Amino acid sequence: MKSEPVASAEEAIDAVETALDAPETLSPRAERKCAQLLDGARAIILARGFEGAKVDDIARQAGVSKATMYRYYPDKSAIFAAVMQRNCGQQACAMSGVETEGRPIADVLTDIGERYAKFVLTPDAIRMFRTAVAESERFPVIGEAFYASGPDLGRVALAPILRAAAARGEIAIDDIDLAAQRFFVLCEAELFFKQLFGIVARYDDAQIADHVRGAVAAFVRMYRPD
Repeated sequence: MKSEPVASAEEAIDAVETALDAPETLSPRAERKCAQLLDGARAIILARGFEGAKVDDIARQAGVSKATMYRYYPDKSAIFAAVMQRNCGQQACAMSGVETEGRPIADVLTDIGERYAKFVLTPDAIRMFRTAVAESERFPVIGEAFYASGPDLGRVALAPILRAAAARGEIAIDDIDLAAQRFFVLCEAELFFKQLFGIVARYDDAQIADHVRGAVAAFVRMYRPD
């Protein structure tokens, strides 16, 4: 068992891929223990970064033994991948439940855009992004895992909604996936980068809503039928 980061990029890749591919076969008690562990790991990683997070500190923060920790995750890279997955699952939950039936696409996009922007602009989401970027040069698979389980989830969720709106003639889109990616970029725009670089500490709900309305208007104009 290792008590520090994996020694090589190859080992990191194996660890992360194992965590991402592991089947969901845990008992309810094991699920609670994993949640406890990931809560502790998230707190330590966000406070100290991936490199500065020691497994002893993670175990202590989570209130579990190192033996228990290694029972579920082979090393720190796998823990980090699991933390990212759960974080991005929370993002997906935040965006779910938007009513689409019988509503104009602009209204649907406004609801989705506000939920998305409010989540990615939280301090914890910003810190998680910074951590993933900082580690992706040394361990590219961490960046790949973060993208697949985070930013790319929005594209996957939005694509069928845009496709249905195009079929109704509300919008005209040739490349649905590209349009979905553009939508989320518009919703973040300068808000995300100003928070990322510490220029603005926090935006309130009214500022986010106003920005998203402008993003939706620009998106609908971009793809309005000729």
